[in-house]
Amino acid sequence: MDKRAAFIAGLLAAFVSLAGGMGVLQFMHDNAMGLPRLLATIVLGRGALDADVTPHATALAAGIAVHLVLGLVFAFVISFTLHRWGFWVGLIGGGLFGLALYAINTYTMSRFFPEFFYYRSWFMVGLHVVFGALCGGIYESLERDRRSIYRG
Repeated sequence: MDKRAAFIAGLLAAFVSLAGGMGVLQFMHDNAMGLPRLLATIVLGRGALDADVTPHATALAAGIAVHLVLGLVFAFVISFTLHRWGFWVGLIGGGLFGLALYAINTYTMSRFFPEFFYYRSWFMVGLHVVFGALCGGIYESLERDRRSIYRG
């Protein structure tokens, strides 16, 4: 497994999925801060959802930090699982991993963080699938171990 490729893939996939999710939420509901505030509840508690309790900058910083850390953890799991199978398996397998991640995040974590229950939607399914597919595809594109085999 190429740790450098996993790290880059995790950061890029987490950043793109968070920015894309915030953009869609801003366009559809005029609420780009909904997603970072939800993620911030993991470290700041339920007060992160209320702008009167937690300032925008604090919620945004905490939400981005949580998303990037979780993105890196999941990227290493995806990279370890899909190691050396090629770009298309990375892309499709990563998307399927994202789907499983959605189920784990929303159905299991909502027992510990009840606010996650309200984010069960096709939008969140899509966001998780995009993250996984990007992560798997980027990892397989950057992986050095696989390419060195073919050079002889």
